[in-house]
Order: sequence, then C-alpha cells, then structure tokens
Amino acid sequence: MQHTGINRTNLIGVIAYLIRTKQASGQGDAIKKLESGEFDGVDFDELIIASYQVEKPKPEIAVLDEDDGYHD
Repeated sequence: MQHTGINRTNLIGVIAYLIRTKQASGQGDAIKKLESGEFDGVDFDELIIASYQVEKPKPEIAVLDEDDGYHD
C-alpha cells in the first residue's frame, strides 16, 4: 500500500474496483497485485469516480419556425 499511496479507508473501494473491472479475480488477487507494484502510479480516485459517472442525455430543444406563431 505504500507504493500506491492507498490508505486503509480507500483500500476496500480500490479492491472492489479491480474486481468489478475484471483486473483481479478476487480480494486476495487484488491485494497481491497491489503489493507487487502492478498498479504503481495509478490514480485510483480518478478511475473510481469516472467508473461511477453517467452521462446524462441532453434535453431536446424544440425550435419553432417563425410562421408557426400566433397571427392576427
């Protein structure tokens, strides 16, 4: 954990992320990969945040022609 800079609080989230993204087969495998230095320099905070972000669909804006308005 000293190599990656992951604290105990974030360790559970990082392990869950590695398993969810199929980079590790289980908790033990994730910890072994972290200890081996396989993920040195990886910013897990940004990766986890990006994995939870969902792009909202943009609302459709109706454009009316000038001739579609009220006429006397």
